[in-house]
Amino acid sequence: MILSVELLILMVSIAWTSTVAESQICYLPRAMELNVEKLIQTMWYSGLQTDDIASMLSCVRFSNFTSTESGFKVITEEHGVSTVEFDLNIDYGVDGTYRLRESQKEYFHEGHVKMNGLDSETVMDMDNFLTNGNSVYLTDYENYLTLFLCPSNGIADKEHRMIRGFFPSPNPTLSQVAAFINALHEIGIFAKFYASTCSEIY
Repeated sequence: MILSVELLILMVSIAWTSTVAESQICYLPRAMELNVEKLIQTMWYSGLQTDDIASMLSCVRFSNFTSTESGFKVITEEHGVSTVEFDLNIDYGVDGTYRLRESQKEYFHEGHVKMNGLDSETVMDMDNFLTNGNSVYLTDYENYLTLFLCPSNGIADKEHRMIRGFFPSPNPTLSQVAAFINALHEIGIFAKFYASTCSEIY
């Protein structure tokens, strides 16, 4: 059963009631190291996202995962005012979090600057958050792939606390959305989500 955008929003518009938001502490769940071999030949589309500084990227697709010695490589296609594609290396750190490889940060920023309609100060703020923050993933390798991102110092306002729910198609089924929401609830995360534009693009 394919969800309409309206039903998707209705199903996952859960009020953020955690005291985490009030204390400005950005909570990352216990990190898991991805088994990248299970992601090879898969494609993931953002379906649900929090209202944060990266919301200008209204749809993101992950594809072509490959393992590397320090983490994984992935191709991302990002849609906002225009579209940009990146071939990214993501490294797994000793602290159990993932980060964009240092040597790619300038390339990442240049790609976003080329997206027409985004002012450079906003893009710089977004890219600082995306490239310097700590990220972890949660997935069952079948229904959902969740990305959590917090600033490196662990302190954040609403705009600098990100959760993205990725699904194996741009039109996730009800059971896939339920699996994603249930996985968040099991680790104590309750957030308000908005539908991405992937179902309109792909």
